[in-house]
Amino acid sequence: MTETVWDQLARFRKMKTLSDGSRLLLRPLQAEDREAFKALFARASKRDIELFRSDAADPEVVDRWVDHLDYSRVFPLVAVVGDQLIGDATLHFGEHYHSHLAWVRIFLDKQYRRQGIGTLMMNSLVEIARRVGLQQLWAEIVTGQPQLIKGFEEMGFQHQVTLRDYFITSEGETLDMSIVVLPLVDKSGKF
Repeated sequence: MTETVWDQLARFRKMKTLSDGSRLLLRPLQAEDREAFKALFARASKRDIELFRSDAADPEVVDRWVDHLDYSRVFPLVAVVGDQLIGDATLHFGEHYHSHLAWVRIFLDKQYRRQGIGTLMMNSLVEIARRVGLQQLWAEIVTGQPQLIKGFEEMGFQHQVTLRDYFITSEGETLDMSIVVLPLVDKSGKF
């Protein structure tokens, strides 16, 4: 039986030692992570949760994500310190005329931000995207998060467009959304 790229990616692992000496493991989400995955989002602020497309604070939503794990549809990469999930970064693969691209999303526990973990997770998603032959990665970022936008741009993502009033909060405030894109294939000089 021939091993597929998805079989290989199911075993994806990266390690990093954090500044406090603790060990960080990056690996795909597994069904056994259900309770730790729920706990990750339960610790999130209301504002962080509000920026998700789905209500990640709802345990039933997170249960559905775990119940329907399919790495060829959504590839969830989790960051683990000890026995605690501290981050989640995902590739949401496009279909049909979007089959050459994926949307990325990332979430880290507040205490683990600005330590290079998000960059490591995003670089890992880029590596995975290249392995499966994607041509572009996209991210939607509320413009009120300039440091996050800057981080994506420092990784090579390019600002494509700002959509005015694209996002609405639970209080009815509309926010602008920046779309950034990382080309994975160099098409310069081709026409």
